[in-house]
Amino acid sequence: MKFIQFSDIHFGAEDPAAIEAATDFAQTENADATIICGDLTQRGKQSEFLAARNWLDTLPGPKLTVAGNHDTPLLHLWHRARKPFSRYASYFEAFEGPLIVKGVRFCGLNTSRGWQFRRNWAEGAVRLRDLDEILDGKTYDAATVIACHHPFLSPPGSPLNTRTRRGRRASKRLMSSGVQLLLTGHVHTPSVTFREGEHGSGYLSVSAGTLSRRLREAPPSFNVIELDDDTISINIHSFRNGQYRLDGRSVWPR
Repeated sequence: MKFIQFSDIHFGAEDPAAIEAATDFAQTENADATIICGDLTQRGKQSEFLAARNWLDTLPGPKLTVAGNHDTPLLHLWHRARKPFSRYASYFEAFEGPLIVKGVRFCGLNTSRGWQFRRNWAEGAVRLRDLDEILDGKTYDAATVIACHHPFLSPPGSPLNTRTRRGRRASKRLMSSGVQLLLTGHVHTPSVTFREGEHGSGYLSVSAGTLSRRLREAPPSFNVIELDDDTISINIHSFRNGQYRLDGRSVWPR
């Protein structure tokens, strides 16, 4: 099976050319699913959510989304503290999952918070009980893929060093769970990292790039991921000279 991984669209600060080309790609790629790893909006405005939902409705096939730290109302402090994701849910509740496609179970995990007792509220946090619910519900006749916004551990060489609360403990649980794929965003740079546990067990942490003008050290990009009986293929497509080109490919055993 094949699916597309988008993240960090940031409607309100989007790159129109990159989004248009990505939409054309998705409409012709014949993927089995689309997974979006958060930050659909820039400031959590109604107009931005509407634009994001209208865009999502143009993409074919089943879809799963998770919230990002930008998907809370930036300027409405009461809502950010008390109901940070109510606006997000009103537009995307139908895409929360879990989503089962061709024997693969996609589950969303919310690592974003509207407000926290820490200097940088944009950093992520994992509720271990939420992760445990996903892992406890894992069935043996379906592969499980987890999607969230923040990497559990900062990707090596990333221009943004992430500090996800309880991320190290979450990573250790995932290493021994049998789950092979964690899909993330937030860092705006595509990356593939194998997180190895004991006895060779582990999982692939796969970050997607951005489709926005909020670039860091990489052009707009997304991932196309293929699963077959024996391998996992990660294909990074980057936006260069007005079109997406295959910019990197790695193949891993299942």
